[in-house]
Amino acid sequence: MKKILITTLLILFLSVVSYSQFTHVGLSAAYSTQVKEPGFGICGVFRVNDEIKFTPNVLYYLPHKINTEFGTQKFEWWTINLDGNYVIVRQGIFEGYGLMGLNFTNITGERDEIELGQPYKDRRSMFKLGLNVGAGIRLNLGSKIVPFGELRYTLGSKADFTFNEVSTSQFSIFAGFLIRIAEDKDRSVNEDY
Repeated sequence: MKKILITTLLILFLSVVSYSQFTHVGLSAAYSTQVKEPGFGICGVFRVNDEIKFTPNVLYYLPHKINTEFGTQKFEWWTINLDGNYVIVRQGIFEGYGLMGLNFTNITGERDEIELGQPYKDRRSMFKLGLNVGAGIRLNLGSKIVPFGELRYTLGSKADFTFNEVSTSQFSIFAGFLIRIAEDKDRSVNEDY
């Protein structure tokens, strides 16, 4: 059932993206309550119309290291987010929007500890699916640069490593800027080829 739902949502996302127009590309920085480390990534904007935009992004978080009484544990995260935005408020250069989308998280846990007097190393990776909800703002400064900020909550399941349990549910703060790479096209005007 889960595979059918994911496949259906991805097909729906890809069909809407194929209709939309790729207008912006950008860089972002993030901080997550679960990861506890800064992250960096790239993002893009696909414009469907003035109110609806799709904003896929990829983020990599710096590794988080935990010192235990027996050694160390290290966690690395990267995420792929397929979000949709709906513009709720537009006042001058200010745009406020709600967001919702899919989150794909990859977590790698590494353990380097002493167990029963012997060195013990373990490394495991898990891929988890989650749901993003949140809100954001964009400032349309001029014709090329668009700074943005988002606050989102990712609802996800737990990643259960043999040495530690990690939740993929988290609050995240994103900020960055977008650079316009294409002008918005008015879909109501027919083009002759």
